[in-house]
Amino acid sequence: MKRFMVVILAVFLGLPAFAGSIPVKLHTEDSMSYCTLADLSAAYGEDYINGWSRLNPETAERAIRNAQAEIDGYLLSGGYAVPLAGPPETIQKYCIDMAAANLVISRGLLQNDAGGNAVIEQAKVARRFLEKVAEGKFRIPGFVDEPGETAQPPSGGVRVSARSRLDWRGY
Repeated sequence: MKRFMVVILAVFLGLPAFAGSIPVKLHTEDSMSYCTLADLSAAYGEDYINGWSRLNPETAERAIRNAQAEIDGYLLSGGYAVPLAGPPETIQKYCIDMAAANLVISRGLLQNDAGGNAVIEQAKVARRFLEKVAEGKFRIPGFVDEPGETAQPPSGGVRVSARSRLDWRGY
C-alpha cells in the first residue's frame, strides 16, 4: 500500500516514472548549517522533499544554502556576526520554511495548490521576522553574540509603570 501511495504521489507531482523503485533518501549536509536535509525531511516529510526536489539531493541542498544566505543577509543588517554558531531553534525553523518555499517555487507548484501556498506563507512569516531583526526592532530569542552576555531588548522600547492601587474599601 505504501509503495502504491508513493507512486501515486510521484505521478501527482509530475515526477518521471521510476521503474518500481521508491524515491532515494536524501543525504545530510554538515552540522554547521542552520538546517539540514534531515531537518527539512522531518518537517515536511521525505516524500514531499523528494517530489519538490525531483529526487535530486543537490536541488534540496541548494535551496537550503540559498535560505541560509538570505538569513545571513538579514542577520548582518541586524548587527549579528554570521554564520551564527549554535543557532537557536527559531532560526532553524525559519531556515527550514524558507528552504521548503525555495523548493516549491523552483518546482512551480503554486497554482491551485493549497499545500504549496501554505509553505510560501510560512516563508513570508520568516522573512517578516527577519526584516524586523535587520531593522533592530526584534532580537533573536535565546541568542547572545558573546558568551556570558545576556540578551537585551532593543533600545527605544516602551517603559510601562503603574500607580499604586487606591483602597476604596469602606466608601
